Amino acid sequence: MNFVAVAKIHIGKKIKEVWKSSRLKGTEFAAMINKDRQVIYDIFERETIDTGLLQNISKVLNHDFFSYYSQQIDIAKEAQPEYSYATKDDLLSLTSLVQALARSVEQMREQMPDKKTAGKK
Repeated sequence: MNFVAVAKIHIGKKIKEVWKSSRLKGTEFAAMINKDRQVIYDIFERETIDTGLLQNISKVLNHDFFSYYSQQIDIAKEAQPEYSYATKDDLLSLTSLVQALARSVEQMREQMPDKKTAGKK
């Protein structure tokens, strides 16, 4: 099974990067998302965020912050093997195989020397 280590997203840092490039002042940005100026600095420290707030921030900064998460999901999907349901024929085939293996094991047991008589040579 292949596992891909996926880096954890620190959404606050991503928001801060985009906000800095937007050239909005802290007070302007805070007002546009209906928060106090101090709250935006708290947001920059968050690893997680409410989706409604993230949607509002995405609109204000004209940036799709949700894409970071969908990229992570795509990476995780690539690492997962594809599974499907077994058909009736698959189950019959496996049943036959198990029965054949059981017969082989029984034949091997019959060919093994008896423990009681093996040591009396």
